[in-house]
Amino acid sequence: MTNTIHIVAFSGGLASSVVAKMVSKEDDVILLFHDTKTEPKDNYRFRWEVSDYLGIKITERFDGRDIWQLFQYENYLGNARNTMCSRILKQEQSRKFCKENLPCVIYFGFTIDEWRRAQNNQARYKVLGIDAEFPLIENRLSKECCRLEVEKWGIKPPQMYEHFDHANCMPCIKGKLTYWGLIYKYERDAWDRAVEAEKEHCHTILTDGRTLEIALPDCIRLADKYESDKQMKGLQETLFDVSCECLV
Repeated sequence: MTNTIHIVAFSGGLASSVVAKMVSKEDDVILLFHDTKTEPKDNYRFRWEVSDYLGIKITERFDGRDIWQLFQYENYLGNARNTMCSRILKQEQSRKFCKENLPCVIYFGFTIDEWRRAQNNQARYKVLGIDAEFPLIENRLSKECCRLEVEKWGIKPPQMYEHFDHANCMPCIKGKLTYWGLIYKYERDAWDRAVEAEKEHCHTILTDGRTLEIALPDCIRLADKYESDKQMKGLQETLFDVSCECLV
């Protein structure tokens, strides 16, 4: 009888790390990571430290391109209406890996407030004959619960959490004006690369048709409001047109 493989969708953020800890007691556990080559270095530091803490190596399955190379190949600049980077660099890689390792269960780090995303994801994998589970939702855990849990391990969260609510690509082309204001304020290299990409493709990343440079004053205004309003901070719908698919 073939043993079931337990695959953790290991984005390397707080939520997926807590899921990895919850699943680590199982046999045949894989921490599956899809590298988009577009992340801050400190994200990798965090993944390695969590991997060492759990005693489980990271398994990588990736396309090999960063998001800008993918957009050049596709001759289209991704945005919230066409999130090809998530689809090609993450989702397709994940499903192929799972299909190659049946029977398996894949675990995602969606928190209690993300149950709608979990339902959609579960349906996508069910079609392929793959079970998807969501331990954080089952245990009614929030992202703040995950942060507190990781602090107990003595591991410093990725630096991205100082200003953003997730740790993934920098930048994410699904970001709204508020998100891009934060990028401009704290990750200027990523902002400059996105502005350059708009000029290369003669196309805008923002879905309202404005270029980042034209929208900059509004981006900064909304980012300042976001940082001053505790009720807004941490809400993905404030930062993204489409929920960030960090976990797949």
